[in-house]
Amino acid sequence: MIVPVSEHLKLVVSEDFTFCNCLLIEDKQRGIIETGMDKNLLSSIEPHSIDTVLYTHHHFDHVRHNEFFPQAYISIHGLDYPALTDFNLFFHYNSFDQWKELMPGYDYEEAAYQVGLTREEVIRSWHINGTFENRDIVDFGNTCAEIIHTPGHSAGHCAFWFPREEFLFSGDICLTRVGPWYGEIYASPEDMINSINYLIELKPSKIATSHIPEICKDGVERLKRYRDRIYKRDERVYSYLKQKPADLHELAGQHLIYKIHPTPFVLFWEKLILLKHLERLQNQGLVEKFNNKLYRAKQGGWL
Repeated sequence: MIVPVSEHLKLVVSEDFTFCNCLLIEDKQRGIIETGMDKNLLSSIEPHSIDTVLYTHHHFDHVRHNEFFPQAYISIHGLDYPALTDFNLFFHYNSFDQWKELMPGYDYEEAAYQVGLTREEVIRSWHINGTFENRDIVDFGNTCAEIIHTPGHSAGHCAFWFPREEFLFSGDICLTRVGPWYGEIYASPEDMINSINYLIELKPSKIATSHIPEICKDGVERLKRYRDRIYKRDERVYSYLKQKPADLHELAGQHLIYKIHPTPFVLFWEKLILLKHLERLQNQGLVEKFNNKLYRAKQGGWL
């Protein structure tokens, strides 16, 4: 489905959550932000005539299919670029090198095959020509995009601000009910909070994201609610540990982040995100770790 945003901007909406929405720029220069759309949509946007591809970040659901854009200059923020150059770095940036420790009894290769995350598919999406930085401007003719570095989801995650249209494409600051997501080694809930606060200050009149099928006109309020889920997760983790000490695996079984774990990857991400919250609570002096694996709430109550 293709949804008009303005005269030159169109949101390409993927129905499958394992793919992503993309922003098509139809101007003197043709461009697209993200290429990870449902493959059925590819032919409708004529990928061979796209001049510029920009990525919000390195995750596979956003960069897949870039082999269908052979004429485009393809770029990503420099902090995420290494993840798309070497399979060991890809593993590290996505925290897959922690799989054996965090997911005993689950085979990574089998889980990856189920979601199309095979080595062959991943390497196919590593055609990157260059990098960009915060505040760079990309001029398409009548339309300009300003790159806003918004770390948190990944170290190099970026949003794209179209000032003439007062429109924001916020990528995986995605405003879904299951977000925010910060389940990789260089992700950070603190950075996510700061990035969301910055986007709120822009006061965009319209927001589109990578994983909801609509253009939001109440984006500022949605961003606030989305940010505040991070604090609510802190409270849920702390409240559980006030009742009894627990290790990471027991905490993950309480579904404090995700209500269901439909795939092993969701359980894996639950554990990675819980580790971020446990670190936050430890830094706040509310939780301590003992016996090298158990966590417990400290005396004194929620601050």
